Amino acid sequence: MPHWDDRHIHRQLLARDPAGLEALADRLAHKLYRLAQMILGGLGNEQDAEEVVSDALAAAWERAGTFDPQRSSLESWVLMLAKYAALDRRRHLRRRMLGADGEAKIIPLSAAPEPVAPSSDAAALAGEEQARVHAALRRLPPAERELLIRRYFLEEPLTDMARDLGLTRGALDTRLWRARQNLRRLLSDESEVRTHDR
Repeated sequence: MPHWDDRHIHRQLLARDPAGLEALADRLAHKLYRLAQMILGGLGNEQDAEEVVSDALAAAWERAGTFDPQRSSLESWVLMLAKYAALDRRRHLRRRMLGADGEAKIIPLSAAPEPVAPSSDAAALAGEEQARVHAALRRLPPAERELLIRRYFLEEPLTDMARDLGLTRGALDTRLWRARQNLRRLLSDESEVRTHDR
């Protein structure tokens, strides 16, 4: 398939030409799939991730008229559609995974992004920091870990989280504050240990 730029693919989508959708899928399917896997984490399987990709591409096809090339690239726009599709599917999967007592099962740590391989000194520092956060998350109580992953890694709206957990906004804010404090304490403790060992 020829390499088309954003404008050409967008024109094809607006003209309802399936070739535009095929070009979009050919270019972005792998990135969309990886994003879906990261957001779904341990709650989804390969089929769920594949359906997120399909949903995102379908949304791009149906909503091509809303894309504004002055505000973002076509890739960023489709990735945003995939993010929303993945969050919707994740909420659906969580509802299916409620326990017999109505309590949601704890989100596994795999839902948080893994540290990335550094490619430069700056990236190495960023990767090291991400690894520290990931290690600290492992040491948090599961309920606190779930809150932080949902809010700060997956960027779920507070209203959705409060509703899913059966909490008031005030109660949710308090639990998030406590979880953040505990995470900071773990990171601080680790920093002191690293400094002492030098």
